Amino acid sequence: MISVVIPLYNEADEIESCLRAFTRQTYGGPFEVIVVDNNSSDDSPARVWQFAITHPKMEIHLIHEGKQGVSAASQAGFSHAQYPIIARTDADTVVSDDWLEVIEQRFQDSKVAALCGRVGFRDPRPLQKWLLFEQIIAFHQKVHILIKKPHFWGFNFAVRKEVFQRTGGFDTRLRMAEDLDLALRIQESLYSTERIEYADDMQVFSSSRRYTPDQEWWNYTVTGYKSYFQRAWLGRISPWMCVSPPPDENRPALPIRSSYRRRSKRRREPVKGHFS
Repeated sequence: MISVVIPLYNEADEIESCLRAFTRQTYGGPFEVIVVDNNSSDDSPARVWQFAITHPKMEIHLIHEGKQGVSAASQAGFSHAQYPIIARTDADTVVSDDWLEVIEQRFQDSKVAALCGRVGFRDPRPLQKWLLFEQIIAFHQKVHILIKKPHFWGFNFAVRKEVFQRTGGFDTRLRMAEDLDLALRIQESLYSTERIEYADDMQVFSSSRRYTPDQEWWNYTVTGYKSYFQRAWLGRISPWMCVSPPPDENRPALPIRSSYRRRSKRRREPVKGHFS
């Protein structure tokens, strides 16, 4: 039983391809797709409704989040989820046909608290091929799990609902690095028997549109690395990382809920009844 959350902002040209991938899933269990409209000004929400009408056997929920930002939209979707496993992808991303099946199989191991998977791109640009983007991202994720600084890519990860709730959820102040921030706080919240795992067969294919070597791409890349360094290595959240910049210059990252802080000798009983 899996809930899938998809934040949506002005993706009229992409959202149908994203949703169509869930009609091809090899997974036979129940799942829901929660699309969170985040104040789209195009007809993205209408396209979701139309897709839901023409695919009545697929459980699709379209909800609205008024607070702008992917972190707030993700939090709204995760809060709406009814199933014990929550997966995240993007509206401009197409998941592989066995994506949900791989997620289900990996979480049959009760020690797996969260998963991240292989990131691919549709119609990769020469820049992506030349820089070996897919291979670098895979290596980056594997190494960061080993050094206990996991880095999720927001369009391809999954987490147990109770683990997500243990962390307090997404930090809705953030306009970027919300996926990294969540991964780091999940790591901090783990019990000694739990782990985050990289699944090479959990693959998605995202849009390549941002990877044209121009000023916009350069700004996007530099800002992304700056936010990564701030959050992963300095443990800080700066004003420019937030939707509404706070007055204080460098606030510490949102702590996990104190009542759930890791206890090295405490063992948590496996969550039962997730899968038959």
